[in-house]
Amino acid sequence: MKKSFTLLEVLISITLTVFIFTAIFEILHSLKITENSFLKKVHDKHDLFVKAIYYDLLNAKNIKIIKTQNPDVDKIYLQTSNSLYGFYEPYVVWVVKKGILFRIEDKDAINLPGDYKYFDEFAKDVKIFKIYKKDDKYFLFLKDKKNIYFEFKGIK
Repeated sequence: MKKSFTLLEVLISITLTVFIFTAIFEILHSLKITENSFLKKVHDKHDLFVKAIYYDLLNAKNIKIIKTQNPDVDKIYLQTSNSLYGFYEPYVVWVVKKGILFRIEDKDAINLPGDYKYFDEFAKDVKIFKIYKKDDKYFLFLKDKKNIYFEFKGIK
């Protein structure tokens, strides 16, 4: 007796494969639509800030929110796969000093204060920089000359 697949078994496996690929395609298509709609909303001088922090948080392995002495300002420590300097999974800190929002990036864990050469200034005259977490959702709020706020879902 030959060991082989019957026509019915082959058709069932093809059908299941088609369903799996269809589901994967729909998920990827949905993610692309979400990203495109997000990027269309971002069209002013804060573009780079919004894109940088969005991708930092979206690709973060862990996020640690530190409350500062100023109740209107938080520090955000994270490790992400988003790098502005080509590092593999860099450590990033978002911090406000003297009303200026900085993003510090390094290949090693960041301990403030310190002397870091990979930092960028993203906003001036920052009055509020807060991030709130509830379950798997984060809400970020920045107030400088204008208000910027958005919500991230599904970040672990």
